[in-house]
Amino acid sequence: MRASAILLIVWSPLVLLSLTGCGSPQPPAVEAPKPEPEPPPPQPIALAGFQPLTLQPGAEANVELKVERNGNEGPVEIKLGELPKGITVEAPKVSAEESAGSLTVKAAQSLGDEPLATSVEVTASIGEQTASQPLAVNVPKLNLPSLQPMTAVLLQPGTSRTVDVKLNRNGFQGAVPLSVEGATEKVQCKLAAASVENDATKLEITAARDAPNADLKIRVATTLFGRKIGAELPIKVESKPFDVDSFRVVTIEPGKKQRVELPIKRGSYKGSLQLGAEGLPKGVKVSQVEAAPGATTAVLELEAAPGLEQRVKSSRVVSKAGHLTDSGPIVIRIGKEDDTYLPPALTANPEIAPLLRRGSIGGRLTSETKQALLDFYGGTPESEAAVMHGLKWLAGHQHPDGSWPLHEYSKDIPGCDCQGEFENGVDKCVVAGTAFGVLPFLGAGVTHNRAPKSPPELAAYQKVVENGLIFLARGQKRSNDDKDGHLGGSMYAHALGTIAFCEAYGLSGDDRLKINAQLALKYLFNAQHSEGGWRYSPKQAGDMSVTGWVFLAIRSAQLAGIDIQKLPLTRAGRFAESCAVGPEEAKLSRYAYMPGQDERLALSAAGLLTQQYLGWPREEPNLIAGSEYLMQHLPPESGGSLGAIYYHYYATQVLHHMEGPNFDLWNHRMREHLIRTQQKSGHKAGSWNPDGADQGKRGGRMYATGMALLTLEVYYRHLPMYRHVKRTM
Repeated sequence: MRASAILLIVWSPLVLLSLTGCGSPQPPAVEAPKPEPEPPPPQPIALAGFQPLTLQPGAEANVELKVERNGNEGPVEIKLGELPKGITVEAPKVSAEESAGSLTVKAAQSLGDEPLATSVEVTASIGEQTASQPLAVNVPKLNLPSLQPMTAVLLQPGTSRTVDVKLNRNGFQGAVPLSVEGATEKVQCKLAAASVENDATKLEITAARDAPNADLKIRVATTLFGRKIGAELPIKVESKPFDVDSFRVVTIEPGKKQRVELPIKRGSYKGSLQLGAEGLPKGVKVSQVEAAPGATTAVLELEAAPGLEQRVKSSRVVSKAGHLTDSGPIVIRIGKEDDTYLPPALTANPEIAPLLRRGSIGGRLTSETKQALLDFYGGTPESEAAVMHGLKWLAGHQHPDGSWPLHEYSKDIPGCDCQGEFENGVDKCVVAGTAFGVLPFLGAGVTHNRAPKSPPELAAYQKVVENGLIFLARGQKRSNDDKDGHLGGSMYAHALGTIAFCEAYGLSGDDRLKINAQLALKYLFNAQHSEGGWRYSPKQAGDMSVTGWVFLAIRSAQLAGIDIQKLPLTRAGRFAESCAVGPEEAKLSRYAYMPGQDERLALSAAGLLTQQYLGWPREEPNLIAGSEYLMQHLPPESGGSLGAIYYHYYATQVLHHMEGPNFDLWNHRMREHLIRTQQKSGHKAGSWNPDGADQGKRGGRMYATGMALLTLEVYYRHLPMYRHVKRTM
């Protein structure tokens, strides 16, 4: 105990103070912490090497990029070294969480003219750590294909040619897309394949039927690697690369041969030609011949078998040179120069004997006589089919009272769309329309009491004719003045109705119709002007147009056996001469509308026909000159409009009466023109469009159809005026 106390006593106040100065005892000393060790230095990053890259011009590729981080953190920055011209590289963005990406390498299309071997330095950085690798890029030299040159093509409208399109690959692999440049609406070009897989394809070239003559340069081309590659194909469209002029009449006797020299007009084609013939008359043959290169003529030799019947037929001379063809009509007449011959079916037929005279209307009365005259003067099955289609159209548009009004023939006919705006100004005339409706049936041999046996539908049209004649008769005036016998309407209309009554009487023999015809003729003679002509109204100074129709009526009366006084005809002859305006050497060969006016083509034809009816002989120089004048204005060879039907109607009759090669040539053109322009479908089928026809605005579809049908019936409607008729029964 004492020891402890002593110890306590020994503590000095200073010591005590030091122990108690801060209120608590001093803690013992603590050892200082050791410093943390320095982190190890960063490891370098690594960039994986690249495989060499080969690119075609215009191509691109993705190249995988991999970075070995080796513990380095942060985004990866990619840098590229200097890039050669034409090579572009898009570097990827590699985030801190990624270690890979892809480079997009592109080669410009302009490369490839020469081979390119280059290297692009690619550097990857993470912080201060970097790594680089070269990327080798190769662009090989292009081996582009080429198209072989193509030979020029000569093409005719309405034909096609196929041309080989050949490829020189020059080591190029793969499909080659092709296109055609320079084609037109009328010259179409179509590749068999839009892409050439092998080494060739075909190009079809088609020229439309109405393609005009033209020189074109078609180009077949492709675009590869930005480069245009192609070949030019010259195309010439030419309707007549050569033209064999065959349009003529060849007369050959049965059992004989006939040589025909045909001129050749050369266009682009100068080579050899093979000539033959198609559609020859039965029993006639022709040997195929070859015209040498550059030849300007060719000779065909025709041979007719013995015993052939006399007839005329349109055939064709066909000329060929590879894919090129030319075809032209040639009219072949089998027979002899004999003005007395008529087919036995006509001259030996007792049924028509009372009407068998020059210009007779009796040839239309039987199927046998009609067919004989069709064969002898150049009708065809197609022309007769056109007549039948036309008659059907007329029958379908007759009104219940028997009429065909010019201005409203389609009224109250279900489904009829035949009458359009073009006919809004048509003359309001029922008599003329009804005459145009009746006359084609009479022209086909149909009356109210008889009809040819075939085609059988003709018999059904007897009632159509009867109703039409009844309508005209009911409207005919009976009076004690100059209007006695008037059928109504203008002198045009009355003359047409008079023709109908005269023909109906002559064909049927019904004396009741003779009264109507004589009354109608009486009105005509009372209406004649003192100078001899006729016009729209009675006693009006005449014109050649109305006078021509009146003479058709007078001639119909004569052919039907009705007596006509000579004085009105003498006056009319003087009037016709007053309208003559031909050249000095043949003044009466051409005619004007009225005296003192200029010539008109249609009225020249009407004047010539009138002079024939007035008694001109076939040898009359003015008639021969006038006929040659008409032949200078042939019906059109092509086209879809009816055209100058007023002129064609008169000229066809003039030339039919003259007969011979002129009529045979005229008839070929006239017949084919009318067949071509007839409406073929719908409610209008069988009719002719008045739009484009002379006088179509005044006469409308009834006028156009009636005139066309009467012209198509020329073969049997009248016998020619200058052919001697010998009965053989």
